[in-house]
Amino acid sequence: MDSKIKYEFLEDPTSDVTQTCPIKIKTGPYQDIVFKFGKISLQEKGDDLSVTMEIDIIQAPEDFNKEEQHFTNTVGEIFTNIVESGIEVKSLDTADLEDDVHQD
Repeated sequence: MDSKIKYEFLEDPTSDVTQTCPIKIKTGPYQDIVFKFGKISLQEKGDDLSVTMEIDIIQAPEDFNKEEQHFTNTVGEIFTNIVESGIEVKSLDTADLEDDVHQD
């Protein structure tokens, strides 16, 4: 996996808080493709966890095939990065909150 995939979140005034915002890929073979995550499902099988997600393509070249495995892997890597970043932020927020509580 290419761990250097750059992406950005785009504003979408038509989305509400229950929807994901568009994501624009900024580097690599899928540069300038814009997509949104649709329904995301987690399935647990024993000790394994698999993720199934719908991808809504907003902007892409006419001949683009979203079923291509490399694109699926790229989107999966972006999803993983978003989740891991959220966990890191949550961990930092919790630690800050605990520090505030213990200072009283």
